[in-house]
Formats: sequence, structure tokens, C-alpha cells
Amino acid sequence: AHAPVIGPKEAAVTLVEFIDPACEACRAMYPYVKTIMKKHPNDVRLVIRYVNFHTQSEEAIRILEAARKQNQFETVLEVLLAFQPAWAPHHKEGVDPWLFVAKTDLNIEQAKQDALNPQIADLIALDMADVEAAGVQKTPSFFVNGEPLKLMHPDPLLEMIETALKAAQQTAH
Repeated sequence: AHAPVIGPKEAAVTLVEFIDPACEACRAMYPYVKTIMKKHPNDVRLVIRYVNFHTQSEEAIRILEAARKQNQFETVLEVLLAFQPAWAPHHKEGVDPWLFVAKTDLNIEQAKQDALNPQIADLIALDMADVEAAGVQKTPSFFVNGEPLKLMHPDPLLEMIETALKAAQQTAH
């Protein structure tokens, strides 16, 4: 209930993505997830769960949560992922990620205040407990209606979703 959700509440398929905003593989998979969501706008709900594996992840999660308060979550997620190589380069210092989200419609001053909310640390801790409980060891990790994606590739992910959609349609009839 605490996680960001994209898509209709009553969708037949729930896609849960454990995402680390500073993860290169998460960045690489995001366009495929977006394509799946566009292909099935009424039938798939995406639930985002945060993973805090990389050094720069917590700040990015704080920015995303601040953006969510302003209904700018998706826009800011896309910006952070697009400019991830600049703010989350591996093995060196990155650029301040606020520089990139400042170009969005986000009220930056309010977002910077909201990002300091101590409840965000609780949210991260809750998601990290679920990371452990679900056995997530790498990001991104996907679950389709509770079933884990075994092979990290866009094709098996789409196949799992379409299989789940067919099963839901058969159950509905």
C-alpha cells in the first residue's frame, strides 16, 4: 500500500519491480517496462519497490518520494534514469541529481524539504526488508502476479505478463 503504483488498481496483472534508481540494468530495462505498460494500459499495474544497493540510491529514492507528493513520480523517474550516468557513475563522484530534476515541473524547494522527511527512511527500510523476504539479490527484479521472473530479459517478462493476462481472461469467462 505504501509503494508507488502506475496503472489501474483493478488491473488483471500486477507487475512488481524491485528497482534501484542508481542501477544500470534498471535503467536499461525501464524502456521495456514502459512499452509493456503502454501496450496494456488497462490490464497491467506496475508497483515500484525500492532497492538501496548503490551509494547514490537513497538520495534518488528521496527525490522520487518528494516527486510523488507532487504527482510528478513518473516524470522524475524518467529524468533520473535518463541522466543516471551523470549522477550515479560507478566508482567516481557524480553530479547532483537535483540539477536534472530542476528542469521538470517539480517545485524544487518543496521537494527538497519533502525529501528530508524521516518517513522516507522507514519506507526504504520496509522495502529492503521485503527485498530480503522475497530473496531479491539483484536489480531489477520482477514479479508477475507474485511469480518471479527467472530470466532477466524483456521477452520473458512480456511473455509472463501475456500468459497472466490470458489466464485472467479465461477466469473471467
